[in-house]
Amino acid sequence: MMEFINQIPVWQLWLVAAFILFALEVITPGFILACFGVGALIAIPAALLELSWLVQIICFCVGSLLALWLLQPLMCKWFKSHDARTGMDALIGRRVFVSEEILPGDAGGRVAVDGDSWRAVSVGVAGNIPAGTEVRIRGHQSLVLEVEPVEHDH
Repeated sequence: MMEFINQIPVWQLWLVAAFILFALEVITPGFILACFGVGALIAIPAALLELSWLVQIICFCVGSLLALWLLQPLMCKWFKSHDARTGMDALIGRRVFVSEEILPGDAGGRVAVDGDSWRAVSVGVAGNIPAGTEVRIRGHQSLVLEVEPVEHDH
């Protein structure tokens, strides 16, 4: 086994290490392992130039630290700002139409969302909201949507 490993060029070992680190990043949070993967990629030119292991390790460490310092905060901010809302939360802010008059209080009514009928209650409205009125989804309580009429400027 050691004979086989000794025949592999060192730059390929760095490439395999980078690939493994990038693959492991998929299952870990924080973009940390990917930064070490970048460090492994930065060590490849040193290996191609057949520089000593010490120089390669220094390139790996410096590259990893630079990636941690520069890339990790940027990537974490980017991923945090691109959180996708799912489920009922994805409906918040959408404009839909009342399909069945919404009465005040818990009596509620129904709205049409993408062809589906959802139970809805009004928020911030004292009176009825007639069928056909455009409303904005403000939130939800369990499976009941909370809506308010959309004010149109004419």
